[in-house]
Amino acid sequence: MKRKIHHRLLNFVGVLVLLNIIFSPPISRRKYNLKAGEIATFDVIAPYTYAVYKSPEELAGERAEIAIRIPPIFESNPGVAKTLDKKIGALEAFIDSTLIRGRRDSTLILLERDFGLPRELGVYLMRNDYKNIFRRIDRGIQDAYSRGVADTKPANFRIIAIQTGDKEIVETIDRLFSMAEAESVLTWNATDHFRDLVRFFLMPNVTFNETKTEDRIDEVFASVPKTKGEVLKGEIIVEKHRKIDQGIITKLKALESTYVSIGSWDIFKTALLRNLFFLTLIFLVINFNRVTRLNLFQTKNLYFISLLFVIYLIMGKIAYETGTMYLLPISFFIFLFALYFNFLTALFFSFVFAALLGVVYNSLPLFVYFLASGIGASFSSQSLRTRLSLYRPLLYIALTNILAIIFINLYLTKSVFNIIDYSEGILNSILASLAVGLFLPLLERLFDFTTDLTLLELGNLNLPLFKEMSLKTPGTYHHSIVVGNLAEAGATAIGADPILARVGAYYHDIGKLDKPEYFIENQLGVKNPHDQLKPQMSALVIISHVKEGAEMAKKMKLPKKLMDIITEHHGTTTIEMIYRKALHLMPEAKSDDFSYPGPKPKTKEAALVMLADSVEAAARGEKSINITKLQRILRDNFDKKFNEGQLDECPVNRHDLEQIKTAFLPILNGIFHPRIENEETVRAG
Repeated sequence: MKRKIHHRLLNFVGVLVLLNIIFSPPISRRKYNLKAGEIATFDVIAPYTYAVYKSPEELAGERAEIAIRIPPIFESNPGVAKTLDKKIGALEAFIDSTLIRGRRDSTLILLERDFGLPRELGVYLMRNDYKNIFRRIDRGIQDAYSRGVADTKPANFRIIAIQTGDKEIVETIDRLFSMAEAESVLTWNATDHFRDLVRFFLMPNVTFNETKTEDRIDEVFASVPKTKGEVLKGEIIVEKHRKIDQGIITKLKALESTYVSIGSWDIFKTALLRNLFFLTLIFLVINFNRVTRLNLFQTKNLYFISLLFVIYLIMGKIAYETGTMYLLPISFFIFLFALYFNFLTALFFSFVFAALLGVVYNSLPLFVYFLASGIGASFSSQSLRTRLSLYRPLLYIALTNILAIIFINLYLTKSVFNIIDYSEGILNSILASLAVGLFLPLLERLFDFTTDLTLLELGNLNLPLFKEMSLKTPGTYHHSIVVGNLAEAGATAIGADPILARVGAYYHDIGKLDKPEYFIENQLGVKNPHDQLKPQMSALVIISHVKEGAEMAKKMKLPKKLMDIITEHHGTTTIEMIYRKALHLMPEAKSDDFSYPGPKPKTKEAALVMLADSVEAAARGEKSINITKLQRILRDNFDKKFNEGQLDECPVNRHDLEQIKTAFLPILNGIFHPRIENEETVRAG
């Protein structure tokens, strides 16, 4: 255990070192002490593509130009006119009530205290027809409000925007009265006291909203490009012996602004943050492994993940340096994760791989593109059943890449249509599909894993092995096909791999090719050779078919999953018929001498082959069969295997057994049901 932990630790350290080598922290770059008008003494070539940003002064000037073009926003308040009506009405009612009592002095005092009306204006109202005065003022101000009375009229604008609630209209500034203009119109040829009364009641009903105006300017300014253009990687910025102009100086300053500040602290800080991010990703992988219990850090699995990881990083670095990031076939790596592990693991590593390059290169568009492409690969990998089926993911991934690039261009970079980007997205899917077809067989051999593609090829009944079985062991051949159908149905019922279960059943008895006549299913009209053998020898011959099958599988270089099914499909069960024969001859005989050596099934698929093999043989041994007998055979065989502990080392429980019984029954009934009508027809003939 200590050695394994040490081995894993070295692997993690190696990955971290590699990450720091490939994505080395930024170092200080050269500063160019050049001035406009000088003659350059050296060439300066752009080390990478970078943008030339506008200066703060240029941006401020552009914003000022926008501010001139954007109409200022005014807000109209209909409530001001209603307030005026209420104020005049209240004042008139108050005067009416107090004058009835004949207390003029008290009225003047209360008008000044409660309404803020100066004493001289109160005297003016009471000495004249105050009701008529109020009507003239109310009617005049309301007419002014219908056009609008503004608190200010900006001199630099002819057009303004007036908002009333959710509505907005554009008007000329001349449409509004200023406070002074409204007062002048309302008091033309009037007395000073009347003018003072108008000034007392008049207030603006249209006010300038500086905040909304600035927000609208900022909104328009946000869409203005902040760059003058870009300098492409490899472009000559300064040419030796040429005169330096201001445009060159601008490009050089833009280049220098992209460099990290000189100093070891900046380098250390950048490296520290990156390594914290790398450790976070490793921590996520560790916790994902703990939750899913996939044994990602088992030696072979760890090597597989590390290899894909290293290749991906190197290809990512090359793609970034060459400006072809959309060509990086992340879908190839996600395909392999899906085929080697499962769909969920592929989705998880889609995020990890996308986040790695997206964060390191500080690019949200790259993260979105790689994540979308990886998710597309994860879903399309579930349809891989033949080599030709690789064309379907090719189309799905190409479509996913194109949609991701469209989203990036429209919402993230706001860039124009670029045919090269879309071409790279399509070519990416083609490269990924070709790489899967080219390297998958090599990786299967190297890491000893088996995909459905390989299993389907190995399950082709036209292979020479199965043709040989059909000739030399016809009973075993037929038995294997029936067991395969049963195992496949059972696997579908309990969530196991149906293809592995079926193909494993096809190969589980290939060892019987060595001595086919010693197995009852092949003894058609032939004397049973076991009648001439001692029980111990009969047991050795029968048990040996497992060993012979394993050796044949090794020579044929069959995948380990199939070899495990061959060696585990009998577990440690006892050959009951021969053991009973031995007890009859030798009461002291031990069951261990007549039992298979094991091991017991470790997987659901191996357990399914064991159960299918057992019930098919039992059903075939019955002379007359019906649904009740089939149910009994299923129950007895399943209970026996379970009670003997043959299923203790595999993830199959009682509930699974019930599901398997339900899946097995219709297949057994379809194969072994009595054909009454056919028999009667034969007799009649």
